[in-house]
This record gives sequence, structure tokens and C-alpha cells, in this order.
Amino acid sequence: MKVGILTFTDGRERVAETLDADCKRFQSEVANWLRSEGHAPIEASDIVWDYRTAIDGAERLTDRGCDAVILNFCVWAFPDFAAQAALRIDAPILFLGNINPRYPGWVAFFAAAGAMDEMGRPFSRALGDLGDPKVADKVRGFLRRNGDERQLGFAAADALRGLRYGEFDGPSMGMYTGHIDPSQWMEQFGIHVFHRSQLTLASLCDGVDQDRVSAGVDWLEENCREIRWGDLLTREHLAKQIRFYYATKDYCISEGIDFLGLTGQLDYTEWKDGITMDVAEALFNDTADPEDENKRPTICGTECDSNGALTMRILHEIADTPVLFADLRHYFEEQQVYDLVNSGQHAPWFAKRSKSFSDNWGEVTLHPANGMYFPCGGASVEFFAEPCEIVTFARMTRKSGSYRMHYFTGSFVRFDEATDRSLAAQTSPEWPHAFARFDCSNESLAQRYSSNHIHAVPGDVTGALEACCEALGIVPQPLQ
Repeated sequence: MKVGILTFTDGRERVAETLDADCKRFQSEVANWLRSEGHAPIEASDIVWDYRTAIDGAERLTDRGCDAVILNFCVWAFPDFAAQAALRIDAPILFLGNINPRYPGWVAFFAAAGAMDEMGRPFSRALGDLGDPKVADKVRGFLRRNGDERQLGFAAADALRGLRYGEFDGPSMGMYTGHIDPSQWMEQFGIHVFHRSQLTLASLCDGVDQDRVSAGVDWLEENCREIRWGDLLTREHLAKQIRFYYATKDYCISEGIDFLGLTGQLDYTEWKDGITMDVAEALFNDTADPEDENKRPTICGTECDSNGALTMRILHEIADTPVLFADLRHYFEEQQVYDLVNSGQHAPWFAKRSKSFSDNWGEVTLHPANGMYFPCGGASVEFFAEPCEIVTFARMTRKSGSYRMHYFTGSFVRFDEATDRSLAAQTSPEWPHAFARFDCSNESLAQRYSSNHIHAVPGDVTGALEACCEALGIVPQPLQ
């Protein structure tokens, strides 16, 4: 990366002249460290001591096409110089506060940080000497997030514009976090919200060819590990679920719907002839269905959680994988894992994360739906998510109408079969499970996280997610 360095000093010329050599030494140390990391540093020709050097230095770095700029503080500097420079820098900014106890460089660091907050300019911070591994890692992380990952995040934001979201009815069971303003989505994200009642989908089911439905049921029988037939799960139940999936899939194609939310509960599930949505939701979110064994996921949010579906679509654009949709169900203290569970919503891809659909679906058991929640019957889709060393968890919500994104990293884990089954039996054994460890504290989650639903993709995509938030005007809120 091309990394600009702009170092600030005292606004009194006589003091600035006295400190000039010291400031240039610190700037050279930063440049040498960047070279050692394989980057191309671009040093400002002058130490910033007045408005002119602030403006000229910032414009020179912008003209040189810097991918990122470090604002370097080693002595006292007037905060307004940093503000004037930041206005003219068209790149991510990192504040670096060097250790130089003879002079109040840290005072300048914090004063200038306050100026950035006052003017609403996003920036990152690293306070300390680059010889400290923790400080160096902070700078490395900033550069990593703002290199290729930044471009990926911007591309994900751009990819949203022009999409059509199918909102079928609305959030179920009083979930405010699923509420959206369609005009806000169009203005902020460029997404058109296409609203229809689920009655539209119900009316289309009779038009789905019976041979197509039968073939879909056969495909599930052939590829699932097991189907536990019973009074609440007959071939008729499963055929009804497949029929609904095809009717909705066809309608989305005909209307150009790119991703969707299905209310499901309670409108569809409380009456005898209703349909449990688990099979349809799993098929939409997966990389395979009975008609296309190598398809792209069609992001689908259950309970018509539209903000959940949008979080998933953003993560999908960044990671190019299926995206987990789960309830933050329970924390097992002894095993130190969260049980992420939701009826049907986990894409079977998570069972093995294999390119072969048969590997993934071969882990799936279709259970009779829990009659207490789904008296209409049908299949629930059950499996355990494959372990994954690094996972990014995220969720968009609104606070007083303004969007924010909570996110953090963690992992998926598995135990032995008996332990997995024992833990699952304590929540909902007929639903899919992802046992997760979070890199944020339980206290941080308890005090700051604001949704019952959570979403995830493999890998650390936090840098791209931050850049996407920046592009979309979403406030990033990492949890630690």
C-alpha cells in the first residue's frame, strides 16, 4: 500500500523550528517501519506547523494517491491543523501517538481526536511505540482493513444499489428489530422494497406441477441422512413445503426479487392447512436445491426480519458464501459456548461447508416440526455446523431510526456426538445448531447487543464490513 505520513508540531514558528529535527526523526521511524512491512511510505515534505503546511501536506498526499494516511503526533500540535488536513485527505486516516515523554505529543493526539469526533470524520487510533507488538498489530490491522478489504467493502455497498427485496407481510411476533422504512432503504442503500402479502404466495401453490413436487420430495429422501416420518411429518406435509418453496422461488424470479423475508409465523403456521417454513428457508439460503445442485444462495430472512436479511445480504456480498441466521438461544457455562439455533434458517452448507451438496445434505435430518410452535406440521431441518476457526458475527439494527452494525469475531466448535446431542436436547433438538465461542465478552454482549437474531460467515471480514458501513452511512459498533 501507498501510505502517507503527516507529522504535526507546535503552531509557534520558533517552537516548531526547535522541534523540527525531533519530529523528522519520528516520521522517519514510521516510514522505515512501513518499508519493513512491505509498504511504500510517502512522507510529507514539511512538518505541519501552520494552516499552509497542513493544507499543502494533505493535498500532496491526496495527489499521490495514498491508500491510507497516518497522522503522526510526537510533540504538542494545534488540533485545528489536523482538522484542516483531514478535510483534504481522501483516504482512511490513522492517528499514531508516539512515545516521547519530554513533549506533550499524547496531549496533541487526544486533542486532535476530539476534533475529528466534533467534525464527524472517521479515523482509527494506535497509541504507543511501533516497537510494541500490540501497537504494531493495531497499525497492521488498520492497513489490512483499508487495503483490499476496504475495496471489497465498498464493492459490497455498491452491489446493494438496484436490488429488489421481497417483503412478504412483515415482522412476526412483535419483533421491532425487523421493522424497516422502505423509503429509508431506497435513499440510504438504493434497495427497492417490493411488498406483498403471503396470501399471494399461497395462491400460487396450486399452480406448481405435481411431478416437480414429487421429484423434490424424492431428492430430499435421497440426500438427507434421515427423514423421521410421523403424524406431523408425512409425505403430504413435505410435499406442501416443497410446493411452497417452488411457488415462492418462481415468483421471486418473475418479479426480479434478489432477496426476501418470509413472515411464516404466525400467519402460516397456526392453522391446520398452514405450512412450516423451515424447508423453504433452508433451501433458499443454501447452495443447492432439487432443481439446481450448484446454485447461489437466495438470502432469506425468517419471521420477515428485514434488517436481518439485509445484514445477511451484506455479509454474502463480502464473503461470497451462505450466511447464518440464528437465534442467540443459550450459553452453556461449562462448555463456554453459545448455542445458536433457529427453526430451519441455517443453510445446510454450514454442516460441512463443502462444494459437494451431498456432503452437506448428508448431515441433515428432517424431524417432525414441534407441534407446540407449528401445529400445522411439516419438517424441521436439523444438523450441527462444522467447526470453523474464525467466524465473523454481525447484526444491523436501528437506534432512533439510524442504522448501526454490531460485529465481532469468534469460532464454531463441535464436541463428540454424545455431547452435541446432549446440549441440543436442552434447547431444540429438532432444529439446526451452531455452537459458537465469541471473542467479545459476555458482559459486552449483554449490555450492547440488541437483537434476538445473529448472522455469521466464515473468516474475518471485519475490515470489509467496516468499509461497507462507512460507504452506506451505518455506524460500526464492534464488540470486545
